[in-house]
Order: sequence, then C-alpha cells, then structure tokens
Amino acid sequence: MKQTRKAFTLIELLIVVAIIAILAAIAVPNFLEAQVRSKVSRAKSDMRTIKTGLEAYRVDNNSYIQDLYSATGTEMWGTWAQLTTPIAYITSVPPSPFRYKDYLAGGYNKEGQPPYDYGTPDSGEGSRMYPLKAYGIGYIIDCAGPDEDIDYTWYPDVTIEMDARSGPGINMVYDPTNGTKSSGDIIASNKAIY
Repeated sequence: MKQTRKAFTLIELLIVVAIIAILAAIAVPNFLEAQVRSKVSRAKSDMRTIKTGLEAYRVDNNSYIQDLYSATGTEMWGTWAQLTTPIAYITSVPPSPFRYKDYLAGGYNKEGQPPYDYGTPDSGEGSRMYPLKAYGIGYIIDCAGPDEDIDYTWYPDVTIEMDARSGPGINMVYDPTNGTKSSGDIIASNKAIY
C-alpha cells in the first residue's frame, strides 16, 4: 500500500506569507506611534498636576510663581523649584517627556531631561506674553511636542487660539489630527490645556 504525505503547496505558503506581510504593514505604524501618543498623554497629565500646584501656590501667595528665567536668566528648573520649596505644592516637578532641539531656557536635569517651559504676562512690558494678560491668562506652560521644537512665535497669537481656535498661530498648537509627528507645542494655561 502506497503512503501519501500531506503538505502545503508553494502557492498556499506564499498566500499565508502575503497575508502576514499585509497585516504587519497595517499594524507596525500604529505600534511605532503608540510611544508618541503616550508621551503626549503624559505631558497633558503632568501639566494638570503642575496646574494644581500653581493654583495652590496662587491661593497662598495671591499670584502665580515668578518666571525666574525671564526675570533673572535662572535655569527653568529654578523657576519650578518655587513649587517644591520651602512649601511643597507638588512633591516634584516632572520633566518634559520630549527632548528639545536648540533648547536655551535652562538646561537639562541630571537624567538629561528638559523642564517644561513657563512664562507669565507679568514678566514685563516687553514680554511676548504681555498681550495675554487682557485675556485673563496668568501663565503658560509649554512642552515642545513630537517635533521637539518650542514654537515661541505663537505667544502673540495664542489669544486667538484660546478664544476661537483659529487664526495665524493655530499651527503652533499640537494637533494629533495632523498625525502624531505634527508640529506645534502642547500648551497649558490657567484657562485650558491644548
């Protein structure tokens, strides 16, 4: 009696390999962008925590923390230290999840992570943020976003964005509908988080 062996044909194997390749082509980009999406979520969560500390500081001191970088050139970590010492409004200031290209405003911590950027309209008449005072904005917290570039040029236009989400500066606010690598910063103020 002759024995027959059952096996897959070459065509069947090629079809299976093609199906796996198609599924991988769909799934891999989503997995690669998951890290960016999680960093954006972390930045927004950190900003909520910082906002809570800033509001608690304001209740005790009747003003927000001073922008020491603009006032004295102190590193940004020195500005944030006002929330942790001598009274701990927050236990520690989280570093930004995104590294910055060409970051000048106050260095990196010992782990090589940059701080969130901070500014107030009270930094002086010449401040980029001074026009925001009329809109009731007491501070801005800024994170570079996935493009790793702080877009300081949005400060004069952010009032338009915070009111109508339209205008010349709209591309300076991170928008995930443009893809996770879109340009723009993740921004928080005493009014909202964008």
